[in-house]
Amino acid sequence: MPRVLNIADLHAQFDAPWSPKRIGRLDDYEIKLAKAEGEFAWHAHKNEDELFFVTQGVLRIDFEDREPVRLRPGEMTIIPKGVRHRPVAEDAPVHILLFERAGVVNTGDAEAGDLTQVIEDL
Repeated sequence: MPRVLNIADLHAQFDAPWSPKRIGRLDDYEIKLAKAEGEFAWHAHKNEDELFFVTQGVLRIDFEDREPVRLRPGEMTIIPKGVRHRPVAEDAPVHILLFERAGVVNTGDAEAGDLTQVIEDL
């Protein structure tokens, strides 16, 4: 059965930055929540687009070949597959809702490291 999800309440259930939590699935896609602090790794997703929707704070997304975008609460952007980017929390903590194809590694093509996460369910 469908359930009602309160995004703010779900964000309150975890503190770790850059550690996405899965809150639902939609066909072959996952809906995830994350908190951002500081800078994330430069990366790209070769075969997947990535949607960022900010619910709290200001998230800047840097690109190698164009000007950055800044997302404020209620704003979103879609990063096309193959585009190198780096999310940066300008006003931490930033609360983000992510929409990605199931199985996407959060660090994309970047070398696995401390920011590479196994997705957990909330």
